[in-house]
Amino acid sequence: MSDHNAPDLNPTPGERFTHFLKRKDVLETLGWAVFYTAGFVVLGGKFYTKWMPAMMSTDMRSIERLMVIFTWIGAPVCGFVLSIATYTFRHGTRGDTPPEDGPAIRTNKLSIALFGVASSILALVAILYGLVELNSASAAAAKDAPNAMVVEVTGSQWVWSFNYPAQGVTSNELMLPINKPVIFKIVSEDVNHSFWPVQLGVKADANRLQTTEVQTTPDRLGAIDVKCAELCGLYHAYMETNGAVLSTTDFNNWVTAQGGHQA
Repeated sequence: MSDHNAPDLNPTPGERFTHFLKRKDVLETLGWAVFYTAGFVVLGGKFYTKWMPAMMSTDMRSIERLMVIFTWIGAPVCGFVLSIATYTFRHGTRGDTPPEDGPAIRTNKLSIALFGVASSILALVAILYGLVELNSASAAAAKDAPNAMVVEVTGSQWVWSFNYPAQGVTSNELMLPINKPVIFKIVSEDVNHSFWPVQLGVKADANRLQTTEVQTTPDRLGAIDVKCAELCGLYHAYMETNGAVLSTTDFNNWVTAQGGHQA
């Protein structure tokens, strides 16, 4: 019988925990857990931001922070699961006769308590952080709303169109001035679509007979890719267009070139 199957005679909780930590399988699993957790922490902090699209708005930067923080929160869970999988792969049964089962975790009250407490703490941190970010974004949107430019977004199979009521311009390209809050009023002429200007970090459904509003502030010059993020028919994959965040002068010149007027 292996060491981890050897029964202790009336062990105290502390003795049982100490014996548990001295087992070779536990030490190896913990080592893999630390390795994988550290890897996910580095991955989230150093590489995720490089793989994401260009960040051209306040909302996109919030999404960047959210992805990094949630990766760090989930790192211990992923590390623990992968460490068990790694140990099982390395020491799994190679013959026809499986080894005797070790002590069941479901009967170890300490393990159950530690797992429950750790999982609850990680979930609580994730929920609280998400609520803080949501409230912060809502407060910023309410503050900027009086000075925001309105863009009416219409989705139809399989084209996006953008109307600027204050400027008297309609276009199939999304042009925005830098550092100017913008409210998108989104609607569909037919089936459901999803308006997704990728680099701006916002996404909202386009429904028929109902207007959806979403707000952001572009804060970096550059090109924008506008896509549909909801399956809407045969040419859904081609329902995309271009746009750009322009300087105030360039945006005003674009409005004039389109036959519009300055707001």
